[in-house]
Amino acid sequence: MRKIVLTLIPLAILLTSCMNLTASAIRVVVPGQLHAGKPFEIKVGVAGPFGLLLKNVEIKVNGEIYTTDESGYACVPFFFLSAGSYTVILSYEDVSREIVLNVEPASWLVLCWIGADNNLSENVSNDLEEMKSAAKDVSVIVLLDEDGTLRDGVYALSMDSVFVRIEFFSEINSGSGTNLSWFVNKYTACDANKKALILWNHGNAWDDSDPYRTKGISYDDQSGDFLEIIELKNALQHTHWDVLGFDACLMGSVEVLYELKDLADYFLASPGEIPSSGWDYRFLAHVSDSNPEGFCKRAIDQWKSFYAGTSYEQLLNGWNAEKLNEAVKILASKVQNLSSVPEADTLYSLFPQLCDLGEVLDSFGWSDVLSEFQSARIPQATDPTICLSVFLPQNSNQLGPYRDMYSQLSFSQDTGWLDWLDSLLNNP
Repeated sequence: MRKIVLTLIPLAILLTSCMNLTASAIRVVVPGQLHAGKPFEIKVGVAGPFGLLLKNVEIKVNGEIYTTDESGYACVPFFFLSAGSYTVILSYEDVSREIVLNVEPASWLVLCWIGADNNLSENVSNDLEEMKSAAKDVSVIVLLDEDGTLRDGVYALSMDSVFVRIEFFSEINSGSGTNLSWFVNKYTACDANKKALILWNHGNAWDDSDPYRTKGISYDDQSGDFLEIIELKNALQHTHWDVLGFDACLMGSVEVLYELKDLADYFLASPGEIPSSGWDYRFLAHVSDSNPEGFCKRAIDQWKSFYAGTSYEQLLNGWNAEKLNEAVKILASKVQNLSSVPEADTLYSLFPQLCDLGEVLDSFGWSDVLSEFQSARIPQATDPTICLSVFLPQNSNQLGPYRDMYSQLSFSQDTGWLDWLDSLLNNP
């Protein structure tokens, strides 16, 4: 009969062969490509002796304590305005680890000033939802001022396409040039290849006469304040934009765009009243590789698709600031030769009386000047109606209430437009 010999191996030896009894390991999960101006989170955990993540343990991240949750990870938020390499030091008990976060410039920085402390407040959520479709390398930073104070603050669109509140306000006056200047000067520091600013609100061209009847832009019900065009110009004087856009009514006037000509390379604006739904921001999904003109075309194409078959379809257009400036110079050389005030078919506003500039030039027979304005538009205009307004009162009563404010505008001063109107209408 054979004897069976059993060799007993101590349990401790068996366990040692199945696990690592060295120090716990720190695990890190970093999202994909990181970009300036886009909030993101890294997930940090501690793997115990069996390789399992430990729940409810404290980890230090750059000296700040975070606690892992039931998944075994702690979520650590980051937000960088500058591109570069950032070292992060992680520690758990006597274990430490360093990682480097490489942050690239955004392809586009889109700052949006949402002045919704008025009757447009209910339209904000839809536009923010549309903005969430922005490409991963497009940074969207929004100042939001709503009717009520629960959501007022600055928000940035995260890598996960969620708006993260990065600054909190109990209330902010979005009709203040000082506040706008603070916002753009702080966040235009974000590293990006191209930069756009969009002003979202009511608008009424250059008419600053009565904020409760009409508006320059960014009307704030809480304060009763709004941005006059000269105030807007001063607020933006230390910045320059690849694209300056107006998601607002009546801002596509030659007077407004000429006043702001040194602040941007391109403009996006409508000369007429637009629906409360405003722009369709889903175009931001397709602008990563766009130059400023391409950015404008994307926004316009999305607009036309959204409002196809309506009277609004052709209202949003882009303008090349340099070409627009040259067109105004040519216009200025001819204004004083006029001897009558024409009528135009398209009237964008009655108070003040804003007519289509292209139709006015066509009625003068100034095909050379009209051609200059047509070529400045995006897309290039091929008929006299160019969707750019100009002040054209038909009598002294229509001119009188606006004379003083109009005289302050660069377009009036550089072209002699007001002097011509004043001479004809007051000395028939």
